[in-house]
Amino acid sequence: MKEKNKSILYNLKVLYVEDEDFLREQLSAFIKRRVGKLYTAVDGEEGLVKFTEYKPDIVITDLKMPKIGGIEMAKKIRSIDGICPVIITTAISDVGAIIDTIDVGIDKYIVKPIDTNELVQTMEKAALKIYKIKSKETIINSIILEKTIKKEIETNIQTSMAKFIKEYTGKGPKNVQAFIQGDMLTIQFFDTRTIYEKTLLENSHNLRLVDYNRELFFKDSSRKLEQNIKEILNAVVKLDEILIDSKIDIDQIKFKIYTLK
Repeated sequence: MKEKNKSILYNLKVLYVEDEDFLREQLSAFIKRRVGKLYTAVDGEEGLVKFTEYKPDIVITDLKMPKIGGIEMAKKIRSIDGICPVIITTAISDVGAIIDTIDVGIDKYIVKPIDTNELVQTMEKAALKIYKIKSKETIINSIILEKTIKKEIETNIQTSMAKFIKEYTGKGPKNVQAFIQGDMLTIQFFDTRTIYEKTLLENSHNLRLVDYNRELFFKDSSRKLEQNIKEILNAVVKLDEILIDSKIDIDQIKFKIYTLK
């Protein structure tokens, strides 16, 4: 109990959706000790019902489930709540399904078997985001963005970032997603590894090397990225976080948005 009281997760409600009974029971016991309230569901259909009823702060869901899968459920959740973080758990063999179907903001993909330390760290980052932006409108330069304008800006950022990656690496991403939440901009890149990088990744020992080089690329390109986004947003942005996962070929970068004075 002492550990739970100290955690930033203690006051949060979490919904965990998983169709495999054993995994759901095992991970539920782990999560329950670390959050304020845990709700569980056996598939996306039940998950949506419980999301609507209990309004959880964080959703953790399996990718492939009967009736309604994790991606479809996440899309419906996004139409109800644009803030709630969604964490997807998936088998490495299902990574292609993520890249082909994702068009909704996912905060993190965790490959099974689930590393509980990684899960806790992901939940804590999501909790920090919630405390920061919950009940906060998307405001840029003192103007509250309407949903249609916000979506148009996000689409323009996606197009700009896809061109940037192709220009500087020689390979364009299969998909790019951009999401503005409060004063944070999150950009996700799917399937960006070059042939050379994929060759290196045939040896698992090179995973950290590829991750490091990709992170270094974003760090070295930060000023150009910030300038490109500034021209679209008409606001100053600063690179805030880089998350690289070469195992499933997804990169995520976050920018803090500052009002121009």
